[in-house]
Amino acid sequence: MKKFLKLFSLFLWDSKLKLSRAMEYRFDFVLGTIVNLIFSCVGPIMQYLIFTQTKGFPGWNLNQIILFQGILLFVLALKSILWGEVPGYIVSLVRRGDLDRLLLKPFPSIGIILSSGFSANNFGTLISSIFLITYSLFILDLDPRFFDVIMLLVYIFLGLLLFMAMNIILASAIIILINMGRLNEIMESLSRFGQYPLEIYSNTLRAVFVGIVPFAIWVNYPSRILLYGFQGSMLYSVIFCTVFLAGSLCLWSTCLKRYTSGGG
Repeated sequence: MKKFLKLFSLFLWDSKLKLSRAMEYRFDFVLGTIVNLIFSCVGPIMQYLIFTQTKGFPGWNLNQIILFQGILLFVLALKSILWGEVPGYIVSLVRRGDLDRLLLKPFPSIGIILSSGFSANNFGTLISSIFLITYSLFILDLDPRFFDVIMLLVYIFLGLLLFMAMNIILASAIIILINMGRLNEIMESLSRFGQYPLEIYSNTLRAVFVGIVPFAIWVNYPSRILLYGFQGSMLYSVIFCTVFLAGSLCLWSTCLKRYTSGGG
């Protein structure tokens, strides 16, 4: 627990430092946030066009899809803010042989890497997601119970843990492959399966996204908690998410034993 608190302090210090650097050029930071805010609206607009020009998504109306999209943007923004720089950072460490330096520190090396992943480039997306969620709650006249709000936060946290596990898997692969290449794009493509309602997938894929690789934790479950309240069947994904995270840490430990410094 003490090491975790120190790693959290390291994350806060690193975040403050990067924010200070970004604010050295305030106009550039504000302009970047505005551009990011504009581009983050593309997803909801595309979802609106798809919904209105097709039969939509089974079991979802337009306002519910707007809520779904708002939660999606919120989770993606948090993921990028917390760990947006992890892929580039681990590549730099491995290619230069600087990972050796982290191995000498009295903290888990993967903890230090994750604590250094803060990115200040997605605050615009975070702002737009909060607006969409607030709008949807008002339009849908939702008044979630206190317990449901707590479970909503729990599942958003679990979704972030799942993102963290995928970053650990990516970092493990980079130790072996040295160069990231298109690996990050492959991981991003896989994660997109969790960016749509489960109803569009077959029963087999639904079982995979709930059990084996619990993508449903990201957006589907938080959206359903707000719309219909927490359901006991959602607990299964907590177990699978925990197993997935533990597996990623085991993979990191295994790959770290094969690290040979200075580009392999």
